[in-house]
Amino acid sequence: MDRIFLDGIKVMASHGVLSVEKDSPQPFEIDIAVYGDFRAATESDRISQTVDYSLLGSLAIEVATTTRFDLIETLAQEIADRILAIDKVLEVEVTVRKMLPPVTYPLNFAGVTIRRTLG
Repeated sequence: MDRIFLDGIKVMASHGVLSVEKDSPQPFEIDIAVYGDFRAATESDRISQTVDYSLLGSLAIEVATTTRFDLIETLAQEIADRILAIDKVLEVEVTVRKMLPPVTYPLNFAGVTIRRTLG
């Protein structure tokens, strides 16, 4: 199976359990990997035979900035659901990193990765 991926999509969004997280946008990073058979694209060199990665990024940004979730797990699931609806995508992996989680100790980020299969 082939993989198309985007690493480190940066977005400001308002997700979290605490009211301060819901009221003030904070930085998130999103990684996406889609799996499928993209062999026809390698033979034709036509974007219509593959998954346009600019669409993947746009979908992730749209979901992250137009909806609000308490949990980053729910954000990742919504992104995965939208991507699985794209033709030629058989499987998707979505990672969401909250870059400034509200914790009292030093930390690079908090995150979640989910992997979903069509069907």
